[in-house]
Amino acid sequence: MSTRGEAPGTVVLPPLAPEIAAAVLSAPRLPGDAMARLPLARGAARLLVPVLIRAPAGAPRLLLARAVHATAGRRGPLVAFTGRRPPLAPLPSDATLCLDVARLAPEAVLALEATLDDGAAWVLAGAEPQAALPAPLAARLGAVVLPVAPLRTRLAELPALAESLLAALARRAGVGAPRLSPGALARLAAHGWPGDLAELEVTLARAWLIAGGDTIDAEHLAFAGDAAGIAPANAFAAPAPAHGAELELLLAELAHEVRNPLVTIKTFADHLPDLLEDAELRQRFAALTQEGIARIDGLLESVIEFARLGTPRPETIELGPLLDRLLAEVEPALAERAVRVRQARDEPARCTADPSHVAYALRNLFAGVVREVPPREDLAIEASANGVVTLRFAAGAQAAAHLRRLTGSPGDAELGDPAFLPLAFRLARQALEWSGGGLAVVPEAGTATTLVVRLPAAG
Repeated sequence: MSTRGEAPGTVVLPPLAPEIAAAVLSAPRLPGDAMARLPLARGAARLLVPVLIRAPAGAPRLLLARAVHATAGRRGPLVAFTGRRPPLAPLPSDATLCLDVARLAPEAVLALEATLDDGAAWVLAGAEPQAALPAPLAARLGAVVLPVAPLRTRLAELPALAESLLAALARRAGVGAPRLSPGALARLAAHGWPGDLAELEVTLARAWLIAGGDTIDAEHLAFAGDAAGIAPANAFAAPAPAHGAELELLLAELAHEVRNPLVTIKTFADHLPDLLEDAELRQRFAALTQEGIARIDGLLESVIEFARLGTPRPETIELGPLLDRLLAEVEPALAERAVRVRQARDEPARCTADPSHVAYALRNLFAGVVREVPPREDLAIEASANGVVTLRFAAGAQAAAHLRRLTGSPGDAELGDPAFLPLAFRLARQALEWSGGGLAVVPEAGTATTLVVRLPAAG
């Protein structure tokens, strides 16, 4: 809605209260790399150098822009421009412009260039983290960038973010903030957060209203798209059977995993007459056959163990000894590939989950990672006090693309693809979810990939 005398498509925003601006621009709301660049952003106001806020719309970008404006010492108004063709003139004196730069029409890009050339206003431009910028503006908007990654990639910070948002809601109401149970935190960590922080805030507010007390449990949480008004399942509910596309995908992956060693065995069996004449071929055939049979046997044992996982019985788990034991199991495979393991952990690193489910999931992840990490590379493992375990390693581009499917829905995978996501990872993810945890994939620059295992933090 435009105020009187303004051109259509512009809104003069009210000043943001200093205490709110300070909270928005501090941890955990603002990531550390963005906080480190805040002094640059505030200095940019004096020189009228534009600032680019690379953040999801639900971060929310508008609130970030208002907070930066409020702390930059600007006396003029903050004017928000809407649409692809916002009118960029005339501007109020000493104005700061706020607009979504990735959505501008070509003529609006030219007008914004002219505004920057004239130094007529300070510009706070917003764009999605990966959005392409108009070519004429890309370099000019790269001087000062505040990067805010999507919430789905900041899940290690989710408990602190949730606590901060609940504290802000409590201040508005003049009451004490509720606490989140381990089950509630686990359910929050397993969600994909397409609406980012804005979705987290409304989810917590609704859960607090439903809970009506000082503790929010998993059953009080409901997300966009839930059929019921409150979350229908407890975070530690008994395992549910797979249905439809998920079952089809699991069976297809199982068939793919078994087919590979069987093809090897069949190929050598077809050459059996030659093998009888060649001692070297006989030895090679025997070794590959044993390897293939061992792989099939191990896979079927894992599937059987998965089927026997019962209703989760959560208890406090010391992650350090568990990780040491599981690493010892895969040490021969790591040594064979000359993979170097580097460990870091908080003391104490604990979680609250079913020990058999967690051990099964981590064992499968280690087995899968050993197959993906190239020889003579590093495998970095870190366990934190809030129940987060990260595995960082190098992976080929194709393997990284397959791993990213872990965070997608069953429908995201193509059953015709001959290179499925290794079944070990999918079974591990399911076991983690049954215990109230989750698994995420964070691709990095180059070939680095990080698996983030989220487990309910110990109370």
